[in-house]
Amino acid sequence: MLSHILQDLRYGFRVLASKPGFTLAAVLTLALGIGANTAVFSVIHGLLLRPMPYVDDTRLVDVYNSYPKNDLIIAGVSIPDYLDRHDQDTALEDSGLFYPQSFNLNVQGAPERLNGATATPSVFSTLGVPAAIGRTFNPEEGKLGNEHVAVLSFPLWKNVFGGDTNIVGRDVVLNGANYRVVGVMPESFFFPDRKTQLWTSFAFTEEQGSSKERGHEFSGMIGRLKPGATMDQLDAQMDAIIHRNLDRVANTAEGAGWKQFVDSSGFTGRSRSLRTAYVGDLRPILWLLQALVTCVLLIACANVANLMLTRLSARQKELSVRAALGAGRGRIARQLLIESLLLSLFGGLVGLGIAYASVAAIGALGLGGQSENFIIDIDPSVLVFALLLAVGTGLLFALFPLLSLRQGASLSGLKEGGRGNSAGPAAGRLRGALAILQTAMAVALLGVCGLLIRSFIEVRHQSPGFVSDNVLSASIDLPKSRYPDEPSQARFEERLLQEVRALPGVKSAALVSSMPFAGNDGSQSYIVEGRDLNEGATPHGFTQVIDEDFFKTMQIPLLQGRTFNDADTATAPGVAIVDEILVNKYFRDQNPIGKRIAQEYTPSDPSKTRWLTIIGVVPTVKHERLSEHTIKETVYRYYRQEPSPYVTLALRSDVALSSLIAPLRAALQRVDPNQPVFDIRSMTERISLSLDDRRTPMLLLIVFAGVALALSAVGIYGVLAFGVAMRTGEIGVRLSLGANRQDILKLVLRDGGKLTVVGLALGLIGAVGIAFVMRSQLFGVGVVDPLSLALVLVLIGGTALLACWLPARRAANVSPIEALRYE
Repeated sequence: MLSHILQDLRYGFRVLASKPGFTLAAVLTLALGIGANTAVFSVIHGLLLRPMPYVDDTRLVDVYNSYPKNDLIIAGVSIPDYLDRHDQDTALEDSGLFYPQSFNLNVQGAPERLNGATATPSVFSTLGVPAAIGRTFNPEEGKLGNEHVAVLSFPLWKNVFGGDTNIVGRDVVLNGANYRVVGVMPESFFFPDRKTQLWTSFAFTEEQGSSKERGHEFSGMIGRLKPGATMDQLDAQMDAIIHRNLDRVANTAEGAGWKQFVDSSGFTGRSRSLRTAYVGDLRPILWLLQALVTCVLLIACANVANLMLTRLSARQKELSVRAALGAGRGRIARQLLIESLLLSLFGGLVGLGIAYASVAAIGALGLGGQSENFIIDIDPSVLVFALLLAVGTGLLFALFPLLSLRQGASLSGLKEGGRGNSAGPAAGRLRGALAILQTAMAVALLGVCGLLIRSFIEVRHQSPGFVSDNVLSASIDLPKSRYPDEPSQARFEERLLQEVRALPGVKSAALVSSMPFAGNDGSQSYIVEGRDLNEGATPHGFTQVIDEDFFKTMQIPLLQGRTFNDADTATAPGVAIVDEILVNKYFRDQNPIGKRIAQEYTPSDPSKTRWLTIIGVVPTVKHERLSEHTIKETVYRYYRQEPSPYVTLALRSDVALSSLIAPLRAALQRVDPNQPVFDIRSMTERISLSLDDRRTPMLLLIVFAGVALALSAVGIYGVLAFGVAMRTGEIGVRLSLGANRQDILKLVLRDGGKLTVVGLALGLIGAVGIAFVMRSQLFGVGVVDPLSLALVLVLIGGTALLACWLPARRAANVSPIEALRYE
């Protein structure tokens, strides 16, 4: 048996080598399908399937607070919420609390900003990853007085400290304070993202752990489920903890206010898998993309199957001779199967090259911020997938010639009249069905592609609520060690604005605590004066701290009232500017100017409430994506009254933005030589980056749809060209009996037209069905978009017409004498 297989392999190599044109066409066709599928699978494997660099990562959960009645589904966690869940939630084996924090590190006289995180010691035990050098934090370092310790990431240790193994036990100066380095994490480790370069210990005071801190949700919480525990159990226990706390403080003034807040906001705790928290909205997009590139592979299989059927017809005499010499149908079928597998394996090898190039392109294009934590490459698992895909593909397209062989008459090739035999009518029907299949899937792919393009155009045309052109943004994070209070922060920001506004080419400059499209939006609950606290959900909206020129710099028009000015000092009555959404919610039939809101309210002592008088109204601004339907209001506060240590500068200029970067750094150095500036980007770039998760799948699909269109055109052309060749004698007879060339042209075009029309009809049904599944990814277009579908029909119909016309013209130009001689 083995000797027969080896013999068939050698013969298969010789057969493929004898027809290099056929072999090259089949291999390249398969390579496109296999390469595209391998590339997309490598993304899915990297984001959804490959284990994360933690112990038993499937039991890790992201725990968060949720306020469904306030349309705030995912919020941070306060310290008392964490303590309650860490101590009382029996579904958790361990848990930790953390929050992002930047650190200023002075290296060789130049300040360098580091992305860091402050984490409780239990974060590392929850993740289950020990340090590669030294150790992580111990429980004692989670207490006040012992928290000045640091763990370095591998890249920071390697790039900044030169991979010095003696770094453990030494002090580094962060934000002006000494921190003892206790360990270095493994190279593969990251948390909470790959931008994090070091970790310091999170220790909190007794007051921070008290109920007074509920609502101060600046932290994230991670947990590890106990074996056998589920997220539903964890969620139920978090609900029970809230009810127990409500019962405990029910008879106090503070408790009554908190109960009202819980009821009106729907406050609860919820969990999701850590991978889901990282991947975000990419999961459905990726699986949809994988399904669509599978269509490309099926089109490639159909194309190669058509080639194989054509080759089978040409090899009828060879196969009949082998049958006459004693080869059974099984032996001949095995020979054809081996040749198919050889083609698919060669196609898989070439496809790997296409996959590597595609993965590099995907990395360059990006998939949005969610994908930054994952490594997307072609590892052994992806190589195994490519091998299995190649074998499966070979088996799939081999089925069609095998079915044709089973129904054909192999000995007919020995007859002289069998020269034009096409392996029987079954082969012809199979070729027609495959051509229809290719056309239908090409229509479906191009239909979806058209919807995504229309959707992307609609998103691009959305206004963010400001003018992003010619605006440069740069962020600054003031350390508490140097700027411990609000007055010192305000003085720094005022001096910085003076320096920046004096720079040549700067038309206006402003600052904001949370720049739109920067991914750092802040939000907060508030109350409206005169509104019953029991009336509906507690108001909740975005909060921005700005200066008096922010609206001017971003070209956001003032609709009503005034903006901030020098009279709004720190000791003056609090003022605020609000957007149209807040006005429509609470002052629809009133003049909002002069109304008051409060973002800090103490039910037990209303005298402590700091009211903010509304002095102006501005349009709504988008915060994260152009496609978002903004339903949350925004409250703008003045930086002189409530400074923020974290601010982003916005500079509008009439010169090239790149030419402002060096002067901006110099201006900051004049204000504080130890303060770095970071995240310097134009606002146009920020908006463009927010579109990555839409742009990249769309561009990939455009390429795949173009491949599908080309393959389907080749498929239709191949079927008709082979049909014309097989009917050469018939065409000669028709011409000799008086048929003119127009009649022959119509005959062939009619045959191709039938295949095309059926394929177009089935493809339209498929396109609408796929669009219905992916409707959540569309923006501004419906599931049935007449313009997109019409353009697809014209494009594929025209391509198919060209593919039909070429063999039809050749048939019409056949000489009757030559055609009769063919028989």
